[in-house]
Amino acid sequence: MEDLIDNIRYYIHFSEEESELIKKLFTEKSLKKGENILEQGKICKSLFFVSKGLLRQYINHEGKELTIYFNEENTFACDFDSFISQSPSEKTIEALEDTELYIISFENLQQFYAEINKGDRFGRLLLEKIFSSAIRHIISVHADTAEQRYLNFLHSFKHLQQRIPQLYIASFIGVTPQSLSRIRRRIARK
Repeated sequence: MEDLIDNIRYYIHFSEEESELIKKLFTEKSLKKGENILEQGKICKSLFFVSKGLLRQYINHEGKELTIYFNEENTFACDFDSFISQSPSEKTIEALEDTELYIISFENLQQFYAEINKGDRFGRLLLEKIFSSAIRHIISVHADTAEQRYLNFLHSFKHLQQRIPQLYIASFIGVTPQSLSRIRRRIARK
């Protein structure tokens, strides 16, 4: 749980008493590889912190799974649209590996915001970081070549490329697995 506490401390400072409250507000959950923490059509009722493992977020579109993000150790995962509005999610979040999470419910997060000094600041800063990343990815999908999108992936997730199946990397950058192979060969020749 110290990784979670340190991650929150990156955004805000808090007392030892507040640290103990944070530990009580989060609960542990384990996922096996291939298990979902959120399924499309269900309401996202928690914010997840990945302490060990790897998650993939994806949507189903016209019968195809489209990967929209990966969450590795020391990152927060959630369908924030569903979580904030408490409406059905359009995405699924699955474990690509055996994964250990700390989760905080919507209600406990409201308590966190109310009782932790600058707790609401943590929420704002976390959402700003996630929003900025999402906007960069959206712009890349529309403005960059497939090769540049792959280079962007490598910049953001290079340390994960051996942990993520090529099919999901291809889906994330918006190409077929065969196109990804060609892109990788071109880059290797440069």
